[in-house]
Amino acid sequence: MAQLNQLFIWIFEQLKTVVELFVTEPGNQWGLTIVLFTILFNILMLPINLKQMTTMRKQQALQPEVAKIQAKYKNDPQKLQEMQMKLYKENNVNMFGGCLPLLITYPIFIAMFGVFRQLVADGKLTGMRFTPLIPDLAANHNIILSILSVGTMLLSTYITSLKMKGQDNPAAASANRMQYMMAALFGWITYTSNSALGLYWVTGNAFRVIQGLILNNIDKKKSEKVIK
Repeated sequence: MAQLNQLFIWIFEQLKTVVELFVTEPGNQWGLTIVLFTILFNILMLPINLKQMTTMRKQQALQPEVAKIQAKYKNDPQKLQEMQMKLYKENNVNMFGGCLPLLITYPIFIAMFGVFRQLVADGKLTGMRFTPLIPDLAANHNIILSILSVGTMLLSTYITSLKMKGQDNPAAASANRMQYMMAALFGWITYTSNSALGLYWVTGNAFRVIQGLILNNIDKKKSEKVIK
């Protein structure tokens, strides 16, 4: 983990060098560097998110068959699970594929926690002001960032859940419930951690909201073409 932190810090420093060519105020340099890093990371995550969308679309298509299995084996949970897994396997669908982005995003968040803590310890973020909402990137207890963290995370979850609206999908429902609980947890982490981490998380959530809207629109257009 220490090596990963050093890698991220090195990337931050390289990005900051680029930002310095266009921005002179130190606080804005660091703030924009964090935003830029977050956007680039989420762009790299796009293939995984597109795969998630494909998986969810396949799960939707299989819902009629899943409903039949649930009705047939409603009194035999073990057999129900076995047949449902068999159905997904036969159709090359990963039942928990929708959770993959979470399994990557959260460990990276933990790594970033260490990165920003190191940058604060080195004094690089102390006193760095980025917009009126963040008077000091090194300071904690930023209630505005905490609220934005919860709000953007819940909004992202809601947008993602629209794909499964009206569908009885246990995996998707479980993932959504997990997201709601995690939103509260990450809101607290954002509040108790330095503002740099909060900026990273809120920016990432905002990116995922926009991404979700775009992917939903693409998915909707594809569905309309199939219907026509």
